Amino acid sequence: MRTSLLALSLAAAASAAACKGERADDTAVQTTTADGKLASPSEATAEMRGTSLVRMINALPAGGGATVNADDRELFSSVDYRTVTPYTEIKDNFSRFRLQGTSLDTTIASNNEIMLDGSRYTMLALPEKEGGVRLRVLHDDFDTDSTKARLRVVHGLSGIGEIDVALLGRDGDLFDNVNPTSDAGFQDVDSGATSVIVKVDGSGKQLIKKEMRFERGHAYTLVLTGGSTIGRAQRVEAIVVDDKVSTTNANRTMR
Repeated sequence: MRTSLLALSLAAAASAAACKGERADDTAVQTTTADGKLASPSEATAEMRGTSLVRMINALPAGGGATVNADDRELFSSVDYRTVTPYTEIKDNFSRFRLQGTSLDTTIASNNEIMLDGSRYTMLALPEKEGGVRLRVLHDDFDTDSTKARLRVVHGLSGIGEIDVALLGRDGDLFDNVNPTSDAGFQDVDSGATSVIVKVDGSGKQLIKKEMRFERGHAYTLVLTGGSTIGRAQRVEAIVVDDKVSTTNANRTMR
């Protein structure tokens, strides 16, 4: 696959401009241009160029800014905790991602991924038990019924086994037996305000109750992070990303 030098330069500049900045609030993340479109190329543009699109979420409660290299170039720089970057283009179908902490000469996690032309991906830096770090890459399949919303939940809680996820007022679990290494994918949900309840599978112990408002035609990613680390417990937190899906599935917004 080939991408012009200008396209790579613009993508790198957009990524560098948006990668920094710590979020202190607990609201969903939104990164849009003045006309409401996502500040990144569309899938159609990426497919035409022979590239894929990837963004990053830093879900590491400790450790400072995170930097990711893709093969021989810096992809994201000093991404603070709770920050969601815009999408940027990847020119290679097979990419070797390396996550670095504040000490840029040390790789703390890595992941090799096959990327499809024109597809979107979310990369997550997540905590693991005993102080470890994991780098996960999820395929962003945002296709949705315009009358519904969609939700996926990413288990990034260290020291906690499988979890169940339910919606207040809805019978049964929306997701069950979700473990830190699996991807439960998206589920359709009705629009409106409700609470997302996360429990430990088996014991039923509630870990977090997150109030959310779902809008039709939106796809939501709820990233759970925190839990226990070496010698101490951390508060369970939720990072919410809201992707607004247009009728053409070409434009995304995050809030």
